[in-house]
Amino acid sequence: MRYSKKLGQCFLRDKNIVKKAVDAAHLNSKDKVLEIGLGKGILTEELAERAKKVYVIELDRRLEPFAQGITSRYDNVEVIWGDALKVDFNTLDFNKVVANLPYQISSPITFKLLKHNFDLAVLMYQYEFARRMVAKRGTEDYGRLSVAIQYYGDVEFICKVPPKAFFPRPKVYSAVVKITKKRPEDMLPLEDTQFFEDLLRALFQHKNKIVKRALLDSAHEIGLEEKELKGLLERLDFNLKERVFKLGVEDIVKLSNLLYREINLKNE
Repeated sequence: MRYSKKLGQCFLRDKNIVKKAVDAAHLNSKDKVLEIGLGKGILTEELAERAKKVYVIELDRRLEPFAQGITSRYDNVEVIWGDALKVDFNTLDFNKVVANLPYQISSPITFKLLKHNFDLAVLMYQYEFARRMVAKRGTEDYGRLSVAIQYYGDVEFICKVPPKAFFPRPKVYSAVVKITKKRPEDMLPLEDTQFFEDLLRALFQHKNKIVKRALLDSAHEIGLEEKELKGLLERLDFNLKERVFKLGVEDIVKLSNLLYREINLKNE
């Protein structure tokens, strides 16, 4: 078959990488696993051997012969033909995710997953994207992505993956990352999730500036005029002179909640 550049098809073929990824998921006979992207089924087979149930979402119908080969051997595998960004995850009963993600949907599919209930996910990303996911505050790679993902889960870098582990070979290195989802009771309370996400966008458009200047320069991202926002910031109990990239997740959650309350007080 011809590989689809449009779908970002690079099929994993290195069984050692497959084993590392599946081992990191700590699967047992009670686990129900979601896989996104069937490929030629090398990962699916390993998951089927260890888990109670495997759901595989695949968009490319040309891979049906591989799907039939797997489902004929494993009765615990269910293939769902469709776009993973459109499939309703609430209709699938899974507690873990293991996948070699199509790289062009890395960000939207990750955030779609993070808003769903599951225990952990072991996912393949482009190496640079993975570095940003696990980055600590104060480092060069730390940014909006780092904060957003680390708010929802604990992120661990598992291994770097060379291009030769795939066919066709991509032009970049990849990496396996493990996300352990935080339970709702363990997450920092947020006044408003959408406001938090808007605030992240406003802050990290100017990550090297101090917080006050960054927010004033991007006031429109949180629906305010610069003059109006300046007055609100003056009332906050927060160090607005810190550089944005030095703020931890807890700091940004605190800032989000304080500013959201001030905006609501003003509007009452």
